[in-house]
Amino acid sequence: MTHILSADIGGTTCKLGIFDKTLNIEEKWEISTNKTGEGILENIYDSFVVHMNRKNIDMENIIGMGIGVPGPIDFENGIVHGAVNLNWTGNIEVRKHMQQYFNGPIYVDNDANVATLGEKFKGAGRNESDVVCITLGTGVGGGIVSNSELIHGHNGSGAEIGHFLVDQNKRFQCNCGMKGCLETVASATGVINLVHHFYPNINMKSNIHDLIASKNVTAKDVFDAAKSGDEFSLFIIDKVAGYIAYAASVISVMTNPKYIIIGGGVSKAGDILLKFIKKHFEKMTFRPAQEDTHIEVAQLGNDAGIIGAAGLIKTYVLEKENQ
Repeated sequence: MTHILSADIGGTTCKLGIFDKTLNIEEKWEISTNKTGEGILENIYDSFVVHMNRKNIDMENIIGMGIGVPGPIDFENGIVHGAVNLNWTGNIEVRKHMQQYFNGPIYVDNDANVATLGEKFKGAGRNESDVVCITLGTGVGGGIVSNSELIHGHNGSGAEIGHFLVDQNKRFQCNCGMKGCLETVASATGVINLVHHFYPNINMKSNIHDLIASKNVTAKDVFDAAKSGDEFSLFIIDKVAGYIAYAASVISVMTNPKYIIIGGGVSKAGDILLKFIKKHFEKMTFRPAQEDTHIEVAQLGNDAGIIGAAGLIKTYVLEKENQ
């Protein structure tokens, strides 16, 4: 057996891939995700068969199948507890469903976890055994790899980094129902929360005044202005970075990662965000925990999910066999 099948299921497309044992991509492609939620898993399997036939690969040569899904996961049983983006409600037994077609090992995990595993194996994590990824997009996600394995916790809520209580003033409502979560102050939405909270009450000029006043400002506008030296935008980025650094600091004394990887759309701000995060992290983190810890931007982009989903098979099948 020499190949791994990998699927990263998204609301618009499913990214699919065939990998070798060392997680090199042999082939990758995409199919559209059925907006109704119907037949998604069947479509994935059918697409695998088409591409395997083209490459003359038999099912007997498949080591396992890894699947990333945008929803809360029961990792032990391969069950997704609803996935809003896929129109899936209730408990979807993904592993059991796919076992109708393939009777080898099937591992299912949350999309943020598989992206973390991808960065661990082939990206900014440089194949180290202790890696954290904080993904800054519309919300905040992430994953924690400790001693080469993903942390899931007893009910799958482990590494829900977006729901660290970092804003002690609890100023903004989170989608989870709580206030003060990292997601409310460090996501693209969180950046805008902070802009509208501080701008009327702070004596700083800004080149993006008109955008702020008209409520049309975006996180990208703020980062672009910060890069050109805009005083207010730099103030906001410093605030955002402080909250991210606080979450990273707490994780550092819990699991002591060698790499803390910042991913997602907001991370495209690049060096300016990283510089501020590092500044705060160094000030607030227990010295031994930050020694030789590197904070870096994610490297894999859209491939992180399929690489990480394949990485589930490498981690929980191939590496277990070698222990």
